[in-house]
Amino acid sequence: MASRSTYLVPMLILGTISVMGCATKGYVRSQVQPVNAKVDQVSKSTDAQFKQTNGKLDQTSQQVQTNQTNIAANKEAAASASSTANEALNRVNQTQGQLNDLNNTVANLDAYKLTDHAVVLFGFNRHNLTAAAKAQLDKVASDIQGEQRYFITVTGYTDQIGPTSYNDVLSRERAESVIRYLVGEHDIPIYRIHMVGLGKMHLVNGGRTLQDRKESRRVDIGVYVAPPLPAAKSGGTE
Repeated sequence: MASRSTYLVPMLILGTISVMGCATKGYVRSQVQPVNAKVDQVSKSTDAQFKQTNGKLDQTSQQVQTNQTNIAANKEAAASASSTANEALNRVNQTQGQLNDLNNTVANLDAYKLTDHAVVLFGFNRHNLTAAAKAQLDKVASDIQGEQRYFITVTGYTDQIGPTSYNDVLSRERAESVIRYLVGEHDIPIYRIHMVGLGKMHLVNGGRTLQDRKESRRVDIGVYVAPPLPAAKSGGTE
C-alpha cells in the first residue's frame, strides 16, 4: 500500500509548474503590452505623418498646376506682346520712311517746279465729284506715273454766297473728295498731298457774274516735281 507522501510529491510538482506558468504569462504580458502600446503609438504617428505628407504633396501638385497655367498664360501674353511690338515697329519704320521722304521734299523745295495744274469744278453747295472731274484727276495721276520726287497741292474754294464758316467747311470737303479719289483710285501716297480749304477767298474775277461764281466753286490741283537725285558713287580708289 502506497504511502501518502507518494501522492503528495506529484501534486506539489504540478502546483509548482502551474504557479510557474501563471508567473511566466504575467511576465510576458508585462513585457509585451508596453511594446504593443509603443507600436500602436508609432503606427498612429506614422499614419498622421503619412496623411500630412500626402496633404503637402496634393498642395504641391496643385501649386505646380497653377504655376504651369501661369507659365502658359505668360507665354501667350509674351507672344501677343511680341507680335504687337513687331507691328508697332513696322509702323514706325513705315512712318519713318514717309518722314524721310517728306524731309527730303521740304529740304529741297527750291528744286521742285510746277509741272501740271488742273481745276475741278463743283455744283452749288456740292462736294461730290462729277464724271468730268474724275477724268481730270485720272489724267493728273497718269502724268505723275514714274516720278520719284513730287508732291501735290489740293486747294478748295467756294463762291461768296453763304456764311464764311460754312464756306470754309465746304471748301475742305471739296478738297477731301479730290484726295480720297487720288489715294483710293490711284494709290497716291497720302503724305505726298498737301491740302487746304480757303472758302470764299480768291474768287474768280471777284465773283461778279454767274460764270465767275461757277468757276469759283473749285479745287485747284498743282503737281510739283523735282529732278531725280544723283546716284550714290560706289566706294573704292581710282
